[in-house]
This record gives sequence, C-alpha cells and structure tokens, in this order.
Amino acid sequence: MSTSLRFSRTASAIAVALGLASTAAVAQDTSASMRGEILGPQGNGAANTKVVIEHVPSGSRTQVMTDANGNFIASGLRVGGPYRITLDSDVYQDAQYSEVFLKLGETFRLNAQLDQGNVERISVTGQAINYAQLNNGSSSSFGEEQIQSLPTYGRDLKEIVRLNPLATQLGDGDQLVVAGNNPKYNSITVDGIAQNDDFGLNSNGYPTQGSPISIDAIAQLNVDVMPFNAKDSNFTGAKVNAVTKSGTNEFDTSLFYQYTSDSLAGDPSRSIYDEEAGVPAVDYSEKTFGVGVGGPIIEDTLFFYVNYEKSDETNAPYRGPKGSAASNDSNVTQEQIDEVIRIAKEVYGLTDAQLGDWNRSTEENDEKLLVKLDWNISNEHRAAFTYQHTTGNSIRGHYGNDGSISLSSNWYDNEQTLNAYALQLYSNWSANFSSDIKLSYKEVEALQEPLNGRSIGEITVQVDNNRNEVNFGPDYSRHANYGDNSTFEFQANGEYLLGDHALGFGYMYSSTDIYNLFVQNALGSWQFWSLENFANKQANRFYYAGSLTGDLNDAAADFTQGQQAFYIQDTWAPTWDLELTFGVRYERIFAKDKPTYNPLFAERYGFANTENLDGKDLILPRFGFKYQLTDDTKLRGGFGRYGGGRPNVWVSNSYTNSGMAFSQFNTSSLPSSAYLNDVDPANVPDIVQGALTQDGYVNAIDPDFELPTDWRASLAVDFERFDIPMLGEDWFASLEYIYSRRKDDVQWVDLARRPLLDSEGNVVTTADGGRIIYVVDDPLDDHTPMGIGDDNGVERYDLMLTNGDGGSSKIFTTTLGKAWDNGLSLRMSYTNQDIEEAVAGSSSTAVSNFRYPVTIDPNNVEAGTASYMVEHRLMADLTYRTELFSGYQSTFGLFWERYSGRPWGYAYNTYRFNGFGDQSQFDSTPRYLPYIPTGADDPNVLYSGGLDYDTLAVYLAEAGLDQYAGGYAPRNTRRAPWTTNLDFKYTQEIPGLFNDHKGELYINVRNLIAIFDKDAGQKHVLPYGDNVREIVAVDLDDEGRYIYSAPYNSGDRFDAINSAPTRYQPERSTWQAKIGVRYRF
Repeated sequence: MSTSLRFSRTASAIAVALGLASTAAVAQDTSASMRGEILGPQGNGAANTKVVIEHVPSGSRTQVMTDANGNFIASGLRVGGPYRITLDSDVYQDAQYSEVFLKLGETFRLNAQLDQGNVERISVTGQAINYAQLNNGSSSSFGEEQIQSLPTYGRDLKEIVRLNPLATQLGDGDQLVVAGNNPKYNSITVDGIAQNDDFGLNSNGYPTQGSPISIDAIAQLNVDVMPFNAKDSNFTGAKVNAVTKSGTNEFDTSLFYQYTSDSLAGDPSRSIYDEEAGVPAVDYSEKTFGVGVGGPIIEDTLFFYVNYEKSDETNAPYRGPKGSAASNDSNVTQEQIDEVIRIAKEVYGLTDAQLGDWNRSTEENDEKLLVKLDWNISNEHRAAFTYQHTTGNSIRGHYGNDGSISLSSNWYDNEQTLNAYALQLYSNWSANFSSDIKLSYKEVEALQEPLNGRSIGEITVQVDNNRNEVNFGPDYSRHANYGDNSTFEFQANGEYLLGDHALGFGYMYSSTDIYNLFVQNALGSWQFWSLENFANKQANRFYYAGSLTGDLNDAAADFTQGQQAFYIQDTWAPTWDLELTFGVRYERIFAKDKPTYNPLFAERYGFANTENLDGKDLILPRFGFKYQLTDDTKLRGGFGRYGGGRPNVWVSNSYTNSGMAFSQFNTSSLPSSAYLNDVDPANVPDIVQGALTQDGYVNAIDPDFELPTDWRASLAVDFERFDIPMLGEDWFASLEYIYSRRKDDVQWVDLARRPLLDSEGNVVTTADGGRIIYVVDDPLDDHTPMGIGDDNGVERYDLMLTNGDGGSSKIFTTTLGKAWDNGLSLRMSYTNQDIEEAVAGSSSTAVSNFRYPVTIDPNNVEAGTASYMVEHRLMADLTYRTELFSGYQSTFGLFWERYSGRPWGYAYNTYRFNGFGDQSQFDSTPRYLPYIPTGADDPNVLYSGGLDYDTLAVYLAEAGLDQYAGGYAPRNTRRAPWTTNLDFKYTQEIPGLFNDHKGELYINVRNLIAIFDKDAGQKHVLPYGDNVREIVAVDLDDEGRYIYSAPYNSGDRFDAINSAPTRYQPERSTWQAKIGVRYRF
C-alpha cells in the first residue's frame, strides 16, 4: 500500500526540510527547542503520540507525549545535531526523521500529518543548517563548521560577528559596533554568562583584554539586533549569544599551535597622508597554543568538554619621535626628549627606572580555560555546568598623538581576570510544559599598574612654542586605580503549550557587587609650559586629589546594585504559515547603598547627591510576526522597546566622587608659590594635603533620571529560493529596514556653571545670538560673575548624569547569496545607516563624557551625526570546500568588506580659553562647534593675529563649511577614509599518525589586499568618541563678538584641514600571515 507524509509548504521550504525555525531567540539562551503539531489522516490531532528526540552523538533522549490536540513542546535541547526524531503512535503510522539540526535560541517547528497505521514506519532525511542563509539583516547564526572555515587572524569573537551585515570592527579592530551603537551597549553571553564589559572600562566591549572565550570552544553563535522575545534585554546595541561545545559518546581531542611575526608580513610603507613621516618598522611576534578534549564520563549520561588556550605576544612601541621608525611619528624630536630626560636626572635627581624610554617593546599574554559538564538526568531532565577562567593583559598609554609622546613610565599594564560559573537545569514536564533554571556567578578583577611604578607623579613638559609635549611618570588616571565586580544571577523560565499558543513566562534576579578605587591625580600632576620652566622647577599648573582620611582605599566606591525582571508572552501559530509573538517585560532596579551624602552639594543645588537608581523601572512591550507568503518568500518584522546595557561605571562615579571621601585640591585656597615653585615630583607638599576639605567636586545622578531605552521597528522580506538568469538557481536574498528612536538618552551637565546674566537679568549670548555664554558660579562663595570669563579663579565643577536628546536611526540592509552543490558558498550584503545621537558615551568617567561631545552648548548637547555610524558597508564572504588530495578536505575561506570611515568634524581651538564658561579642567578641549561668518563684514566676528576673513574663507571652503555661513557648523560633517579588508584562510587536512587521526595545516592572512596594492591596504583609524580638527582659534570681546585667529601651529593645522585626525596602523596596513598546525584524534 502506498504511504504519504504531508507537511505544510512552510515546513518543506526551509533549509532543514522538516520544520519552521522560529526567530524567537531568547536572552542568554544556551539551548534549542522543538514545537510541533502532529495530525491524523483526517486533520484531527494525533493525541498520545510519543515523540522521541535523540541527539545522536551523545545518545541524549528527550521524550514527550502529544496532548489531545496533537501538540507538543520540548526545550533545553542541545544545539546542532544531528538529531533523530521518532513519532511513535499506537493508532497511526509511525514516522522517523534523521539528520535534523537545531539552532541556538530558536524553536524548531515539526508539523506532520500521519497516515493510517497499517504500513511500515516511514523515514525522512533532513540536511545540515544552511548558516549562510540564516545570516541576514538584523539576525545571524554561525555554526562550528562555518566558524572554523572563517578567516580569524585574531581568534576573536568579533571576527565571527562581523559577518552580520550590521556589524563592523572599528578603531584598532577591537571595537564591535553594531547598527551604529556604542560598543559598550552590546550584550555578549557565553553559556548564559554575561561576557560584555558591564562595568564599562574597556573599549573592546569585553570584561577581559582579549576575546573571553576561545573560538575553538564555540558550538554556535547568534547575533540579533531586534529579538522580539520578551526574555531579551540588557542591551541597546546588539545581543551576541554563544554556546560552547559539549562532550559526546566519542572521545575527541584537538590540539593546535600557531605562530606569526613580522617575518611573516609585508614591509610597511609611509602613511599616504604624511609624506614627511618616516618609514615605520614593525617588530612583533605571537605564539598561540590550544587544546580541546571532550568525551563521555558515563556513556549516554554524563559528558565533559575542556578547552585551554594560551598566547604570548611581543610588540614594538606605537609612537616615536619625529623621523623615527616607530609606527607613528610625534612632532616631538629625539633631541627634545633627550633634553627632558637630562633635566629630570640632573635637576630632579630622577633615575632611568623612574623615567623609562619611548623605545620599549611590550609583552602581552592571554590565557583561557573552559570546563563543561553535561548530564542527562533522565529523558525529561538535563543539566549543564560551565566553568570559565580568562586572564590577560595589554600595555596601554603609548599611543599618544601628533603633539605628544609618552615615556614608558607613563604607560601602564592593564590586566583583567574573569572567573565564571553557571549551572543550568532543563526540564520537560509534559507535552505542554517545559522549563529551564539557571544559576550563575561571575567575578572580574581589573588591575592597572604603571610600568615603572608609582614613585613619582605625572609630569608634562611643553618642549616648544607649538605646544608639543613629553609626558613621564604614571598617568594621572593610574595613580589609584583598582576594580573588582561580581555578579550573581538567577533565572527561571517556563513555557506552556495551550493549543496554538505557546505561553512563555519567567523571572530574573541579578545582583552585582562593585568595588572601584579610582582617584585621579592622587600622586600629583604638574604641567610645565616650557623647558626653561621645567629646568627651574617652576610649574604652570598643578592637579591633586587626596583622601581626607589619609587612606585612599576609603575613597573607593563599594556598593551593590541589582535588577529584578518579569516577563510574559504568547507565541501564537494560528496556521502553519503564520507566527505572531506578543510579550511584555517589566524590569526594576534595586540598590541598597547610596553615595555618601554631601551637605554642601545639597546646599548649593537644592537636592541631594544620593540618587542611586533604586526603584527605577521599565515596561518593555514586544511584538513580532513571521508570515510565509509563498513556499519561497517570508515576511517578518515587529517592534519593541529595549533597555539596559549602559555601563555600571557611570553609576559608580557618583559613589567615588561624593566630595566627602576625597577632595580635589582647590588652587585658589593657597598662594600659587606653595605648589608651583620648587616642584618635587616625588612629593606633594604637605601644605597642599592640609588644604583639602570635605568639599570635593561631585558626580551625581539626576533625581529625575529616567532609564534610557530604544524603540525599534523592523520590516523584512526573505526570498528563500529564486533563480537568477545566467547565474543559476536557488539563490537567496533578504531586504530589511530598521527604524530606532532613542528615548531619555544619557547626558552629563555641569551644575556649577550657569548662563551669564546682564544687568536686566537677561541671558547673555554671543553677538549672533546662537550660543549661551556660561560662567562658573559657586553659590556658596561671595563672588557673583558679572562678565565674560569672570570666574574669580573658581575651579569648581559638579557633574550630573541626566537625560538628553536621544536621536534616531534609519538602517537599510540587503543580503544576497547562494550555496552550490560543489562545496562553494557565497554571501554578499550592503548596509546603509543614517544615525543621529547627542552623546556617544565613549568614556568611563563623567569628566570625559562631559568634556568630549562636540556641541554648541555642553550643558544642552543637540543630536547630530552619530560618532559610531558607518554610513556604507559592503561585505562578502566566500567558502569553498573540496578535496585537493583524495580523502582529505581542503577549505578556502575569504572575507571582504569595504566601509566608509567614521564621522569627524570641526571645532574651535580653545586652548586655555574660558570665555564660554570652562574651568581649567575643560578649557583646552576642542569641543565647540564654530560659527561660520557670512563674509568680511559679518558684525559678529573680528580677526586678530594676522588672520583675516579672506584667508579663513579659503580653509572654510576646503573644509566644506562655507555652506553654513551665518550659522554653526554641524557636528561630524566629514568622514574618515574608507577601509578595505580582505582576509583569507586555507586549511588542508593531512594524514594522521594512526587510524582515525587527522592533521591540519592552515594559514590565516589578514589584509591580503596589501600584497597587490599597499596604498589600498593602509589602515587609518579614528580614536573612540567624537573627533575633530581645529578650524580656528577663538576668543570673545566684551560684546560677545567672536575674535578669530590662527590656531597654534597653524601652518600644520591648516594644511591638514582636509585630512581626518586618524592614527596610522602600519602593522595592520601590511599583509600578515599566521601559520598553524592542528592534530585531531
């Protein structure tokens, strides 16, 4: 008798051939799920059908019975496969499906209609997941085989994530920017443990200096910008979720060793933007060893997997004096450095050990360990345990800029250690109800140690009239700097199947203990504005902050903050072609500790500095849909509100800087001769320590602060299979549009400055009326500022974290690809971004987050082109698998991308200018957008120092600013140079020493394009945050008219007016190869 097995068109159209893979990815998920509807011949529910789901490699079995309507659900399943699924019915024909693969965080839909039971069991074979087709737009998935074939020169998670069309590696390659968001706003989890830099000190987005997990340990990795599941939270960037490998019934071992050095790289060339620079020389080496072992402890029941990796790297210094062979030149000469060192030794009695040198190589290391246990308790229950240890260091502080160079005593060793534990229990209680419970604990320790110790403070010496500088001694932020934070988390989630509805619900509790010692200038920092002053021990500026108890540890932030969350949602599948998700999440912050109350702050501003976010809450609604329009076309989309992901250090600043535990030295409290004359870098004068009062500068949180959120909406269409004439069949494509609106974004304001008022009480502005003029006004002193720049020597600044303009985002992305039967697969994408924001939030301190946004009014930052926006990005990845040698796989992987540079713009040169209301802490930062004169007769602008309008107009035109005449130049009007990356990997299997053993030889080549075109391969990157060129120096007259003059070093600055303020990366600008060997058995 003939037999038949009928599926819906949806079920038969997808890559896995048997089910509909839901896009409802879950937060910190570590497993996959399966949901299905089993029908009888007449379309009635096949009740009491036994569904046996077997993970073949481990023998893990999950068994459930369908309910009265033929529905079933099973969760907590291992990702990947292959799975064998058996439908065992006492009434109808049995069926069995093999080669089924499951995707991390998604629900596999198995919908089947069984025939009469008088025939033998029918078998259906699926196929492996087509990850290329699952990588489009706002969501991407990557499996083990794909990860191993990718070019991953740095063995970093970001090199996998960058295959998402919305993701880009920016900066020095360590910043993961997704959809134009601050890298700190991403959520990164491994086996359900948060791996993002939740405290917020690192630019790479990790809690460690390198990738927190070895890519060899990853089984699957997902990237999602807009998950519509209400379980998802704690990000306003992207969610990056990885699950590690598990042991199976077969013992498996993999060992590898790889090596690279400058001998396996091209010779760097001079920067194409600096013809006077020397030709840099690179000198580096790196060795990496790793091993992964997995297998059974008890067959079919208990399994283990262990992964270990260690790397050691040596690098040459990043910046050297003018004309040196360092990666980047400074304007400082070797003769000027020698003179500073000579004076430091002969006049101050300092030693080589205290000073250091610019020409010092750096040594960095990284070590990772992962231990994982999986226990099949029964057919209904499974448990998993993960332990993770990662430690590593990097040498910082040697980057400098064109106008400065730092000796190695100004560098520091940034070392961080992560220890994490997670225990998870997955349970399938019935055909209708499943649950998972997770307990986790994570601890991160951060050490920042000056390379030459802390025997002196920081010294900055200007060595010429162009304000070029030499720095030595521990940099001011490393005088007292130590951090430790630990997080305990509990999660419980359940899912109940009620007919066509899958009801999800859950609870999350998280508590973080934070200890952060951070006192800037605790050893004293002196600035000398000439070599002569330095030789005479006559400083020009002095900064100091000290503990009021004599013990700096008393100045540390030590507090606990946490969150509780509840969610409920309904995933409704009214037909086999349509899925709708409705959900809502509620989050509430708790904090039992408050910043130390400062009565003087309360007296000044009328509110307390003790806000700690306790009780702040969010309601986060979500809606998503997915509709299979045809067998080959799917429509998907939705909208939702997303919150979290902001660094804890922004809150910690309020605990550290209460003004009570330590205080900044007020220079007006003593005669300048007490701290500027006869300088001793090893000792802060006792009279300065004695002048400290419990009235330090304060960081506070606005009592009316609202938690920032994003409203996001998307609409996408996926063409899962179509033909292109001349190019073949079975192409896939995706089109997606994403709109975001940021609400209540963060901003920092200075409470100590207020608008200047005229005699009639009106706010004073610049002559054009476009900029409010501020003055520093301490309500507790007797001085009332009456004119521009009238600060009476008051240096007070009290910064408040509050809300400001949020901005918006419009993103369009399209993907096209195909997988051929001969082992070749190709995927291409284009993404366009149009993003506005007010404050990038790129720093960890309130001072820097207030100082660096480029604006007209720093107390009211307006939205403009976002600093992390990548306007255009084209990307392609190609993989080819074949056998160049019979029986041994050959794999070729190629990654190409070309993207527009980050935005940058123009600002005033405001060196030591306080006319806009800046204290000395801020008065030299170029952050004010310039007014553009209408012509030589513009009444709002005067000229001095030999500059006239005609000269300035030439530069304004070259900079493209003349179009803004009569108003202010917007922020970020320019773009850094386009970047092109072409990376390649070739892996060749070779015979092993014994049966079932195989070896691999591989080579990773980064920046392959530099072999063919050195100029095209050059990498020029912008530092984090807002970046500017200084278009003109500014002053104000008593009537508020601008006085323009040439900026310092004006020849060089005017000549560079059209070049982006980038850093050249000669090492990354050459082709670089890593060769490796791997042995598997």
